[in-house]
Amino acid sequence: GPQSIMLSDLNAVRAAHIILASSSPRRVDILNNVMDLRARVVPSTFEEDLVKADYTPAGYVQENARQKALEVYRRLCAAEAPPSLVIGADTVVVADDKILEKPRSTEAATVMLSELSGRSHQVLTGVALVYGAAYGAPPTEDSFAEMTEVDFASLPPELIDAYVASGEPMDKAGS
Repeated sequence: GPQSIMLSDLNAVRAAHIILASSSPRRVDILNNVMDLRARVVPSTFEEDLVKADYTPAGYVQENARQKALEVYRRLCAAEAPPSLVIGADTVVVADDKILEKPRSTEAATVMLSELSGRSHQVLTGVALVYGAAYGAPPTEDSFAEMTEVDFASLPPELIDAYVASGEPMDKAGS
């Protein structure tokens, strides 16, 4: 698994050329505000078109994260010096061993929340680290996935409707 970092190493980490291959406000906040890593945000253009049936849910989020990080790494290597580290991430919700995607409509968000109401589900996040290449050499790649079990209370339909109407669930895996 990932190694813990010593606080004394944080200054060296902060001085590195760290790239976050995501525009997720939550990920930016964690890296730059909570951890103060001063990562540069370069959203990936990877299509996220992997065939889910070819992967376990953990494998799927890790491969999406890897492809996002590699796309940004390669793009930056072609335009400038190789970055010290590119971090890619992907999150999905899994219910009944099925991956639930970000809802594409308010109707889809309402259906998804109704199906999750009163049940437990898993939130899986894959993280990929691409780093350390000399010019022309392939980079090192590491990835891992973390799973969180979530128990949802029973949500009355009017609460689901109000939440969906707020727009809040539209950019999140599993609403």
